[in-house]
Amino acid sequence: MNKNAIVVYIDADEKIIKEFGWLFKSWQMWSIEKTWDIIAFTNPDVIEEVKSTYAHENVKFVEMEPVSKEYPYLNSYGMFEDDANLAIVNKYDFLFKTDCDTFLTKHFAGFNPWKDKVYCGIGLYSNSLNFGDAIRAKLRIISKALGLQNYGYSHIGASLIANTGVLVNISKYQTLITKYLLKNEFNNGDGEWPSWYKGVAALYAHDIAINHIVSPLQLSQGSIDVWCASNNITSLDLHIHASEHILDDIFSKNKWHNGELPNIKFGYIPKTSGEYCLLVANESIEYLKEIVQK
Repeated sequence: MNKNAIVVYIDADEKIIKEFGWLFKSWQMWSIEKTWDIIAFTNPDVIEEVKSTYAHENVKFVEMEPVSKEYPYLNSYGMFEDDANLAIVNKYDFLFKTDCDTFLTKHFAGFNPWKDKVYCGIGLYSNSLNFGDAIRAKLRIISKALGLQNYGYSHIGASLIANTGVLVNISKYQTLITKYLLKNEFNNGDGEWPSWYKGVAALYAHDIAINHIVSPLQLSQGSIDVWCASNNITSLDLHIHASEHILDDIFSKNKWHNGELPNIKFGYIPKTSGEYCLLVANESIEYLKEIVQK
């Protein structure tokens, strides 16, 4: 058992199961399994399939019914409401809460988080030129209505690294606030992207929770949830998040699932994020380890 753990939820969806393979392979190719375990909370309907596909001594598969079938995004951070799940994660010093459709870079292997820092990615829920200011203002109004602090952070991503106590606290707030938003803000419809939209209520809730709990000197933003596009991977980039919205670049997760991307046989580790994601998604762990050693 390592001191730190990556936490994900694997739902009963074949696409999500395959996407977990991206995280799983990149975790092994850079020997990150020597410093970080993976705790994969898993839908009971697919846990036997997942366990047999991704067996590893440092992966803990924990059976978990979905927190919500109507709004499945809740499943990625709602596991901390269960005392049995808390007993598992509380054995670790740091947690990295993320999604299955992600890739670790070589720079994560040497990453040592600071106890008092909270690391988050960058989200796109309030970046619209036409609606961004209005969304950010609305989130501040909701924070005030709930009696919560708001430091003015924005563009908070889905993933989070922090010491276990802080991360669990943020995620519990995120769960409660998501449920509040679904009940009170989207009871008459889903809204519309890129304006106020139910599909990113989880990110709105993450924004509000982090703004309430994390002080300005604690927050470190940008090294996780890095774009999966033509951007070069820098020494600051620890983790890449695939997107369904990138349609014209080298890697789109929807195009990958549809078999529409080229099967390029890289004999090296690409410098760009999108090419790196394509490499990891397409190749076996044996091949990936081979080219890492070159």
